[in-house]
Amino acid sequence: MSVTEQVPVPRRSYRLATGFTLGAVLLGSAVCATESGLACPTWPGCFHDQVTPSGLHSAIEFTHRVVAFGSLVSLGFAAWFGRRLPDRRLRWFPFAALVAAIASGFFGMMIVLFSLPKALGVLDVAAAQVALCLISWAAVRLEDPGDGESRLGRWGWATTGVVIVMHLLGIVVAGEGSLVRCLGWPVWRIVEGDEYPALQWARLALGAVAVVMLAWLLVRAWGRRRLRVHVVVLAAAWLAELVLGQAIVGQFTGGQPRNIWLAAVYSMLAGVIVWLIAMLAARAGRAEPGDAPPPQDEPARAVAA
Repeated sequence: MSVTEQVPVPRRSYRLATGFTLGAVLLGSAVCATESGLACPTWPGCFHDQVTPSGLHSAIEFTHRVVAFGSLVSLGFAAWFGRRLPDRRLRWFPFAALVAAIASGFFGMMIVLFSLPKALGVLDVAAAQVALCLISWAAVRLEDPGDGESRLGRWGWATTGVVIVMHLLGIVVAGEGSLVRCLGWPVWRIVEGDEYPALQWARLALGAVAVVMLAWLLVRAWGRRRLRVHVVVLAAAWLAELVLGQAIVGQFTGGQPRNIWLAAVYSMLAGVIVWLIAMLAARAGRAEPGDAPPPQDEPARAVAA
């Protein structure tokens, strides 16, 4: 008996939670790239004497807060409506995503109010990425539960993890006001205005590993017909990210002033890529015949009989 035959399936709430959480991650990237993080200096309103924003940068930051709040609410609904699903992961992942999203919001609030160290920025982004991956997996597997987990799915999650760590290292090495602290792939050179050259080299190496892992994921996923559209979309987004990164490389190295629109597109696209990899890992996770464990030998089967 399938999940849909056992209990009412909260598909809509899971999809809505995924959409809001993705929106919060992407708008967070836009806030970073446009340097709008301190445009609303109070919390939860923008100003001491005014709740609503005033100007472009405060509007970007305030919109991010509204969507992030929507993410918390929708994740709460998903956790509630999914509480009776037979698969424990489908029950608990939305709840875990809600906890991660609350943590991300808390760290973000602390940064705005108290300008605390970049370690909080790492925790903020990490928690948001974890929340997005958890609810995305739950939404996909609710639609297509399958049986077991495939090797391709596990490879996809390993790739997702490497890409996220690569992004988090960007926050660690970024200098004051550097675009490197926002979601984005390395520009394949050391940025003099940033810190910790050894960690910058480590991030470049991790980026190279991510390139190999993602390329292999795309090649393997292409072999499954039902994943091919997803593969094309992910490959196109990744190619656009790499090309755009080279086009705006001067904004990373300080050779040209920041164009907030190009920077925002670049950073938001990086967030989309993380989500697409996670979604591909979730969709590829359903075990297929080639992933089944090898059969027992004849003597073992005879004993079992």
